[in-house]
Amino acid sequence: MVFPVDFGWIQVLLGLLFAVALVLVVTALIKVRKVGWRVLARRGAGAVSMLLFAVVILWATTLLQTYLGLTGEVKAAHVVAKSVANSPHTLDIDLTLYGDKDHGDKHATYQVEGDMWVLQANIVELEPWVNALGFHSGYKVTRLYGQRLDGVAVKQNQIFLNGSDQDFFGDMQTHSWYTNPFVRSAYGNAVISMPGSYDVFISQDAIKTRPD
Repeated sequence: MVFPVDFGWIQVLLGLLFAVALVLVVTALIKVRKVGWRVLARRGAGAVSMLLFAVVILWATTLLQTYLGLTGEVKAAHVVAKSVANSPHTLDIDLTLYGDKDHGDKHATYQVEGDMWVLQANIVELEPWVNALGFHSGYKVTRLYGQRLDGVAVKQNQIFLNGSDQDFFGDMQTHSWYTNPFVRSAYGNAVISMPGSYDVFISQDAIKTRPD
């Protein structure tokens, strides 16, 4: 399971603002015992102003991060699907799964039964306030299989791409993924498409694809 993180300069700036404000308040409380309330009024007012300024920035940043979180996407895979000549209802799939700093890219070719290809992912949807802190919902691309346009069931078993996901769905059944206040939901989600060349993206709550 991959949980992308986008911790940028905004979060660093907010942390510094709160740290500076806290130092001003503590310094004022210490020196008031030596100098008097005048120091507290001067230093304290500056600290309160700094805290209020940081809160306003935090509020605005949270709104922006929530918007970016809802619209943010991670490129998870690239698919090139081609119909096999003289073999009805068969596709050759060239699949690249993109990794991160802890997971390398994976490339492989498969042959699936069907006129359309299906790529499935497990998604752990985080609460909006967690997204606002720069954390993207977790995902893992797990299954590849085919479907026929005429609705006839294919006889080929589904292909596991990153090991079995039975434990994931077992945890879902026992609500192990519903670890409030961080996780909103956990589920499987799939994208279905025709032969062609596509980039596959994971948003905060779904897997989707676009022709490249």
